Amino acid sequence: MRCIPKTASQAVAAVVCAAGLTLTAAPAHAASLPSKSQWLRDVAPVAANLHSYLEDRLAGSPSGHPAVVLDIDNTSLATHYDEGKPIQAILDATRYAHNHGAAVLFASYRSPDSASSTIKQLKNAGYTVDGLCLKPHGESPGKAAVKLGCRKQYEAKGYTLIANVGNRSTDFEGGHYEKGFKLPSYNNALS
Repeated sequence: MRCIPKTASQAVAAVVCAAGLTLTAAPAHAASLPSKSQWLRDVAPVAANLHSYLEDRLAGSPSGHPAVVLDIDNTSLATHYDEGKPIQAILDATRYAHNHGAAVLFASYRSPDSASSTIKQLKNAGYTVDGLCLKPHGESPGKAAVKLGCRKQYEAKGYTLIANVGNRSTDFEGGHYEKGFKLPSYNNALS
């Protein structure tokens, strides 16, 4: 598949394509968010692709220390639609990964002071939390730089980041993962 942009929206799609991400098209009425049921239908194919990829990637005995990195809000947790509840299809994929030798790591732009409450929220939702990386104290370099920094920190600890899951382009900028899976954000209307 070739990734040649002709318009601004196609340029975003080209970045996603070049990064090897799975992209779900946003509806024409992106300014208004869809119903929860429509959002879950839009999430389903991405989650299915993630699960299938994890089955293939973790088959046999994967070398190194494989890990899945996830954003939290509206990626792992249904923050907008069902505060504190998991996105079940993503939870199922991460459980599969964990049961087949992969660590489950999180990278979020949440406040560094929220670490304890975030871990508790994720565990209450059913997630294994093998690592949590949040934005640093003080002035932040921005969402994309924070997420990239988290992935680099995880790599420095010896993890092979086999999958990176998020819902915003800032979750993927800079690489440092094998394959990305982008959930819908409806032109960033869903944070």
